[in-house]
Amino acid sequence: MLERLHQVFAIEELRKRILYTLAMLLVFRIGSYIPVPGVDTKQLAEVLSGAFGAGIFQFIDLFTGGALQRFSLFGLGVIPYINASIILSLLIPVFPKLKELQQQGREGRRKLTQYTRWGTVALAFLQAYAMSYLVIRYGLARPTVGFFLTSIIALTAGTIFLMWVGERITENGIGNGISVLIMAGIIARFPGQLQRTYLEISAGTVSPIWAVGLVVLFVVVIAGTVIIQQGQRKIPIQYAKRTAGRRVYGGHTAHLPIRVNQGGVIPIIFASAILTLPSSVAAWVPGLSWLQSYVAPGSLIYLLAYVVLIFFFTYFYSSLVFDPHDLAKNLREAGGFVPGVRPGDSTARYLTDITGRLLLVGATFLAGIAVLPFIFRAVSGITAFSLGGTSLLILVGVGIDTIMQIEAHLVMRQYESLVKGTAFLGRKRG
Repeated sequence: MLERLHQVFAIEELRKRILYTLAMLLVFRIGSYIPVPGVDTKQLAEVLSGAFGAGIFQFIDLFTGGALQRFSLFGLGVIPYINASIILSLLIPVFPKLKELQQQGREGRRKLTQYTRWGTVALAFLQAYAMSYLVIRYGLARPTVGFFLTSIIALTAGTIFLMWVGERITENGIGNGISVLIMAGIIARFPGQLQRTYLEISAGTVSPIWAVGLVVLFVVVIAGTVIIQQGQRKIPIQYAKRTAGRRVYGGHTAHLPIRVNQGGVIPIIFASAILTLPSSVAAWVPGLSWLQSYVAPGSLIYLLAYVVLIFFFTYFYSSLVFDPHDLAKNLREAGGFVPGVRPGDSTARYLTDITGRLLLVGATFLAGIAVLPFIFRAVSGITAFSLGGTSLLILVGVGIDTIMQIEAHLVMRQYESLVKGTAFLGRKRG
């Protein structure tokens, strides 16, 4: 382990990327402790918990790393960015122009990224307005125009800055910037929740046996997540022989890997983000407080909607990133075929059937992991620990992706050193 860490930090470029990422995360954590001026932060957590409901408040605050209960500059976190990404993803299949941009390669993706940024600004402004109104409504700040404008500008600018930080981590750091920020926010809440759980058990309100159950749940979720995240179905591909002049091309066998969980943590993040909307509307709109008991995390309606949305986004995201018909067409043009399956439409149907079965396994696992902590919490009585299956899935998923990014840099660096240290086309590389 120590030798591997030495190899990672021995590479200058990789060392700079890791240190850059850590520096950006430090900025994120510092900003989460800088409150918006004029707010009584001592009573804020209690008021927001009562307004949103304890469960949904803990969930939102978990994604912001505790910044929401302090009403800090980063109080909205990256939730507006996630919501903007969801909305744009849903609009792509509906509007042909957006679909064309998605298929135009790098330039099209740059344009879609620009739309996501503007959508993030608009949603951040609306959510900042709602949060500022909520704080004034409950008497936690003076109802002045100065505070209202300051709060809206500070919260909106904080989200925009976090979006920029995430993009910089993706470009100059170790990648997956937004996901890394979410993971950092979750980890920041981990020690405090463990301490409160220990106090609950020490006070005798919770049986010590459930502490063992909590550890077992952690191990099961982490092991299952690693298995599903890394699991894939390898489809054999045979390439026909082609003769061009005196050379023979093809004739070899390859494998087409199809992942069990193609969307990673995206379906569960999208589903969680959407489910925060009903409770937010119930908290902001007078006369809808009765709705909170039905949409609160852990309620039957919430869990059913959670499962349905996870299944929907699992299949929806797969349809965006994996097209069996295009793949079958490309295989046919390259002279490749699946043994025992005719090229063309038959191959597309074969790939669709396999993908559908794999997605069913992946979606079922994601739904089970998401619902299991609510069931465990209801049975055990542990209320202080809200770091459930969703959070663990994000932690493990992002952790695996980060490790793979580091491994990719290591492999690339070793390949470069191999080329530089040997003869190349009969000449030494300088």
